[in-house]
Amino acid sequence: MTLPFLVILPLFGAFSMPIVSLLGKKLKEYWAVIISGATFAVAAKVFYTVWRNNEILLYTLGSDNPIGRGVNFPIRIVWEVDLFGALLALTITFVGFLAIVYSLGYMKHDTGLEKYYTLVLVLELGMLGIVITGDIFNFYVFLEIMSIASYALVAFRNDTWEGIEAGIKYMFVGSLASSFILLGIALLYGQYGTLTMSYLGIKIAENPTLVAKVALAFLIGGLLFKSGAVPVHMWLADAHPAAPSSISAMLSGLVIKAGGVYAVARIVFSIFNPGLHAYLKAFNMPSINMEAVGWVIVFFACLTLLIGNAMAVVQTDMKRLFAFSSVGQIGYILLGIGIGTLAYGSRAGELALAGAIYHIVNHALIKALLFFVAGAVIHEVGTKNLNELSGLARKMPMTTLAFIIGAAAIIGLPPLNGFASKWIIYESSAMYNPILAAIAVVGTVFSLAAYTRVLFTFLGRESEKVKSAKEPEMSMLIPMLILVVAIVVMGLLPWQINDKIMLPTARMLEQLNGEYMVALLKFLGGA
Repeated sequence: MTLPFLVILPLFGAFSMPIVSLLGKKLKEYWAVIISGATFAVAAKVFYTVWRNNEILLYTLGSDNPIGRGVNFPIRIVWEVDLFGALLALTITFVGFLAIVYSLGYMKHDTGLEKYYTLVLVLELGMLGIVITGDIFNFYVFLEIMSIASYALVAFRNDTWEGIEAGIKYMFVGSLASSFILLGIALLYGQYGTLTMSYLGIKIAENPTLVAKVALAFLIGGLLFKSGAVPVHMWLADAHPAAPSSISAMLSGLVIKAGGVYAVARIVFSIFNPGLHAYLKAFNMPSINMEAVGWVIVFFACLTLLIGNAMAVVQTDMKRLFAFSSVGQIGYILLGIGIGTLAYGSRAGELALAGAIYHIVNHALIKALLFFVAGAVIHEVGTKNLNELSGLARKMPMTTLAFIIGAAAIIGLPPLNGFASKWIIYESSAMYNPILAAIAVVGTVFSLAAYTRVLFTFLGRESEKVKSAKEPEMSMLIPMLILVVAIVVMGLLPWQINDKIMLPTARMLEQLNGEYMVALLKFLGGA
C-alpha cells in the first residue's frame, strides 16, 4: 500500500536534510524538491485509488488489525482516508511542491536554508498526517507537528522584529487553541475509552453525554482559532505578512485548511454525525443538537467573511491585505460547512458542503499564487507597501498578469475557478436562507474593492521605487505560471469537476449511510 509513504517520505526527507546539506551547498535544495515531488506523486496515486474505487482506505500502524488481545474495540492507530482526506492530501502536496520550487529563487540570499527546508518538509508532514489519520489523538500529534513548524517558519527571518513578534503571537494563540483541542480529546477519551474517530462516532451515538457536548464545544472553539476565524484572527493578520512569501502561501493556502476548516468538517460529520443525531432525536432518544452547532458555525462564518474582507479594503501592506482576504475566504468555507450541517441530507446541504470543499481547493491555489506574486514584488522591488508600487505593471508584466488572474479568481469572476465554488455556496445559501446568501455577496463586494485597489496601483503612474524592477527568475516565475494554468483550466471545467469530484467527496463526508463508520466495521471483519 502506498498510503504510508505520504508520511514516510517527508519524514525521511526532513531528518536526512542535515546530512544531505553537508554533501553540497545546492544539494539540500534539490533534495527538498525531489522529496516533495515524490510525495505529490504518492498523494496523486492515493487520491486516484480512492476516487476510482469510491472506497475508504484503511491502514493500521504496527499490525494488520486495530483490535488488541483481550479487547473488542480498536486500540491501535488507524489511518482512514476518504475522498475528502485524499483530495486535501493532493492539494497539500501540489502547493507544497510549488512552494519549495519557488523557494529556490526566493530564499537563495537567506542563510540557514537546511533548517528552512527541513521545517517546510516537517510542515508538510504535519498537514498530511492530519488529513489521513482516523485516530483523534494522532490528529492532535500531527496538528502540533504542523503548528511548531509553522511557528518557526513565521519567525524564520529573525533579523526583523516583525517576524519575531508575529511568531511569538502565533505561538501563544496556537498553544491556547491546542489546549482547547487537547482538552476536548481528553474528555472524549475519558468518557468513551477510545481514540478511533469512527468508533467514537458509534459510541457517542449510543450514549451522547454532556461530556461529549462539552468536548465538541472545546474542539470547535480550538479549531476556529486555528482556522483564523473572527474574532480570533489576529495572529493570522500578523503571521502571513511576516513570514517568507513561500511560507505565507502554505500558511494561507494549506495550514489554516488542514488544521482548521478540514478538522471542523471531519469532527462534525465523521464523529458527531448530524444525520445520526437527527435520527435519534426523531425517536425521542438522547442526542446532540447538531442544528445548534450548525448555527454556531454559520454565525462565525458570516462574521468572518464580512470583517475579513472589509479589513482587506483598508490595508496598505500588500501581504497584510492578502492575509485579511484569507480570513474572509475562510468565512465562505465555514458557511458551506455550517449550512451542510443545518441542511444535512437535503440538496442544499449537499451543495453547500461540495461548495466548501471546492473552495478549500480553489482558495489554496489562488492564495498561493497571490502570495507568490507578493514575494516576487518584494524580491525585486524591496517593499510591500502599496503606496510605493505604482506603475509596477510596466516593469513586471508577467507578475501583474498572474496577480490579475489570482485577484479575478478570488473575487469569483468567470471563467476562473473561484467562480464555481463561490456560486455553489451562494446557491446553497439562497436555498437554505436568502439572508445568508446576501451576507456572502456583501463580503464579495468588499473583496472586489480591496483587489481593485491593488490593480489600480499596479496600473498607475510609475513611481521611483519600481523604476529598476524586473521579472523574477524562472524558479519563481514557473510556479506562478503553473498555478495560473491550473486556475484557468479548473475555471473552464467547473461543473465537470464539481460533478465528478466535489459532489462525490461531499457525499462521502456526509456519510448518509454511515460509510466512515461502516468502513471500520468492515475492516474489523467481526474480529
